[in-house]
Amino acid sequence: MVMTNLIVVFVFIFAVNMIVVYGLLWCVKRWQAPAQNWLKVSTEQSLADFLIYMPARVFWARLALVITPILCAVAMSISVNIAVFCAVCLPIAVVVGKNFMLARRHHLITRQLPDALDMLVTATSAGLSFHAALERTASQLPIPLRFEWQLISRLTRTGEGITSALQNFYHRVPTEGVLQMLLTVQLGLQHGAQQAQVLQRLALSLRQQHYAIERVKSLSAQARMQGKVMMLLPVGLFIILHFLHPENTRVLVETSAGHYLLFGCFVLMLLGNYLIRKVLGSAYAQ
Repeated sequence: MVMTNLIVVFVFIFAVNMIVVYGLLWCVKRWQAPAQNWLKVSTEQSLADFLIYMPARVFWARLALVITPILCAVAMSISVNIAVFCAVCLPIAVVVGKNFMLARRHHLITRQLPDALDMLVTATSAGLSFHAALERTASQLPIPLRFEWQLISRLTRTGEGITSALQNFYHRVPTEGVLQMLLTVQLGLQHGAQQAQVLQRLALSLRQQHYAIERVKSLSAQARMQGKVMMLLPVGLFIILHFLHPENTRVLVETSAGHYLLFGCFVLMLLGNYLIRKVLGSAYAQ
């Protein structure tokens, strides 16, 4: 009797656990896609607020408010020199990171712009006005171009002219594609050109430019990889030799002349990488 009760209890606990596990898996599967979509939208909106809409004075004030107590704690508990080093390196890292994310955002918008122009051409060819076509296509565009399109649409609804709204767009995303779109729309509105045909040709031109850039990147991939290898190979060899045979690198690490040599090598490697990027072009050396 006792054995039967134990078996029943075990089966009951096992069944409850299986129901809970399958319920959790069903909830994860059911809400995974909406959660990912919400996270993507909120992340892109936060990045847009951080990269574009937040004033620089407000950003640096908030960053100083957050970092100052941490640096004070590091100075009192660990070392003042480390705290000073972190205080110097942190603004540089923030600026570099912001420029990297901003360049990535501009690249995504440049790639998404031809498809957006095709949708705009389709909407205007169906009989919609330019403003109505902007509003209709805004919700169908991918992120981050969707936010920019919606902002242009809101500016036109509040009384801004389409040229002024596109100029604001170009100030936020100063790329060649956005500039060509601004000039095309501005000239079309001034001289009464056929907007649909001109925008269609512009979309085709931007897509061809993108294909040309990608082709140049593929052809210059070996040179770009060679530049990265020549930049990182000496550093890797120095670290390996330092751990395998410390006596061979003692002169460089423990003497002033060695420090000057290391600094000179670092400067020369940066200069070589810079020259390779200049030869390939800033647009292709990414």
